[in-house]
Amino acid sequence: MLIVMLAVCIGTNGRLSVPSNKQHHYRNLRDRYTNCTYVDGNLEITWLQNKTFDLSFLQYIREVTGYVLISHVDVRRIVLPRLQIIRGRTLFKLNIHDHEFALFVTMCQMHNLEMPALRDILNGSVGMYNNYNLCHIKTINWEEIITGQGGRYFYVYNFTSPERVCPECDESCEQGCWGEGPENCQRYSKTNCSPQCWQGRCFGPNPRECCHLFCAGGCTGPKQSDCLACKNFFDDGVCTQECPPMQKYNPTTYSWEANPDGKYAYGATCVRRCPEHLLKDNGACVRSCPPKKKAMNGECVPCDGPCPKTCKGVEKVHSGNIDTFKDCTIIEGSITILDQSFEGFQHVYPNYTFGKRYEKMHPDKLEVFRTLKEITGYLNIQGDHKDFKNLSYFRNLEVIGGRTLTEYFASLYIVKTSLVSFGLSSLKKIYSGSIAILENKNLCYAQSINWSRIKKSSEHESLLSNNRNESECVKDGLVCDEQCSDEGCWGPGPAQCLSCKNFILGNDCLQDCTASGIYQADEKTCKMCHEECDGSCTGPNADQCIKCKHVRDGPFCVPECPSSKYNDNGQCKHCHENCVGGCEGPENNIGANGCHSCEKAIMNGHVPEGCLQKREPCPDGHYYEWVSPLEQGALKPLAGKAVCRKCHPRCNKCTGYGFHEQVCQQCTKYKRGEQCEDECPTDHFADADTQLCIPCFGECRGCFGPGSNQCYKCRNYKIYVVRRTILKI
Repeated sequence: MLIVMLAVCIGTNGRLSVPSNKQHHYRNLRDRYTNCTYVDGNLEITWLQNKTFDLSFLQYIREVTGYVLISHVDVRRIVLPRLQIIRGRTLFKLNIHDHEFALFVTMCQMHNLEMPALRDILNGSVGMYNNYNLCHIKTINWEEIITGQGGRYFYVYNFTSPERVCPECDESCEQGCWGEGPENCQRYSKTNCSPQCWQGRCFGPNPRECCHLFCAGGCTGPKQSDCLACKNFFDDGVCTQECPPMQKYNPTTYSWEANPDGKYAYGATCVRRCPEHLLKDNGACVRSCPPKKKAMNGECVPCDGPCPKTCKGVEKVHSGNIDTFKDCTIIEGSITILDQSFEGFQHVYPNYTFGKRYEKMHPDKLEVFRTLKEITGYLNIQGDHKDFKNLSYFRNLEVIGGRTLTEYFASLYIVKTSLVSFGLSSLKKIYSGSIAILENKNLCYAQSINWSRIKKSSEHESLLSNNRNESECVKDGLVCDEQCSDEGCWGPGPAQCLSCKNFILGNDCLQDCTASGIYQADEKTCKMCHEECDGSCTGPNADQCIKCKHVRDGPFCVPECPSSKYNDNGQCKHCHENCVGGCEGPENNIGANGCHSCEKAIMNGHVPEGCLQKREPCPDGHYYEWVSPLEQGALKPLAGKAVCRKCHPRCNKCTGYGFHEQVCQQCTKYKRGEQCEDECPTDHFADADTQLCIPCFGECRGCFGPGSNQCYKCRNYKIYVVRRTILKI
């Protein structure tokens, strides 16, 4: 059964660059790969030109996910006895060569490169270029090892002196070896297989001795658990096509549910939890989130609106790229600031041709980093400038991920700078890697900091040496503020403390919470009162102010009263219910102590004298009139609304102004014909029941009824009729 104990170490990406201190470089390699079994990235063994260096720390490496580069190594033997598989997920490329290499060895004086367990290179080619004394490599059958499509083997020797005469392989070797002795014989699991195993490898020559297709590098039997290494993923002793998904479909509820057996893909391994320096995304452990997602609590989640701006790290910051970091919140990669960043430099390409000349840059240009909150790789500061006194440009930086590391395995590397203090007031977490603060002749405060408070990994130590003498810092007053705790500080002042002795307010440490405008939130925290409080308060909300800065609306302090209320000596009170758009007082009217407007106003001539609800009818004696939205005169507050105007004095009810029956529905006194009258004309009489003016008899001058005998006076003649009474006896 395949049993793998993973000790993961992060590979490097230095390529052929020359280290500044080769002794330190050796120690870095030794510390990085001691007890390492799984290299996540590239294994680069370079510039080890001391023949006495002990490279036994490489003995446990079993798998490399990227490429293996061995260059300028003079140690007599490099032995990787357990290296089984090079995946080639990243490949090494020379500018003078079109091919990309998973294994590249060049300019070495070593006699032997012994990798007897190497069985599979899944992607990329193999290159052996100009190695003076290297033996046995030419005996290896690379077709047996290279399985990636397009992968080839290149051997180049361009020296005038002949190649070294090598001892023969051990007599027990079938064909080819990595060095002397039977333990260095090349092992076969591909080219000696039965044709039935053409898609994979085998553990014997017979048709039934094929490895499972999920195996890489060979096997000891036909099952998925018999593989020497896995082509895709290793999951609890078994090679699989993919890791168990984090969700599974429930056909009963027609929904996706969390899978209790789910695992994350970490390189070629299935794990329950991702390493702390990586992020979880869609069932995988990743170094960075994909587009339209952001990192939150160690996981990639969809952005709510525009994502925080993520920018790529650079080899070094300079005048030519500084503006590209504008508004960045996350650096995907690393930031390096060198002397050249400030002094300018001539860019030289790898083929030694000249590129652009970069001008000088003042440290104040680093202010572009003020929005930065996270660096996923490392922060490397090696710049010296008379105005480069602190790193307050990174004052909002909260997290250094350490997914890639620099010298001394450092994720925070500050060496030979002109810094006096740090100014990293928001830095809370350094997930991986060491902290190296070295040879900064003016730098104080480094010794005061409790680095274990922010450094989350115990894998590496903090390196602090040859900075300014602590007694000189004390003499010059370059010490932590008295309100800082014994955990230290990033620089002078109460805003630079790692933690506070008494209370904290935002970033500032305080003696107590008695100052105006703040309150004590808990036993160690002061917080600001609500912005509408005038002075002290009992809590953070607008209803907890002792006094309001502007006005109080119920229990709440507010900048101004809402539109439905008016300010009555600092207290918001309700407008009349008929008001629209606010009011200046309680009256049901448009004016200085009433409404700004209303849906319907009762007019007294040209002056509003009261307001009505929108659906409320005009009172008797008034008629409805719509006000144009373009009204600019006295009725502008009522534009687009309505007014109730008084009817003509002769009308009790009307639909418009006038006393004709077309607009007047009920007369105040009398109606004559089609219009209202204050009184009936002399040639009419008023009907007491109907209030109508009825014409008199034509010969009447005034009358009290319609008959000819009901005239007050006759127009011409009046006839008297005498009635005789005849008595019968």
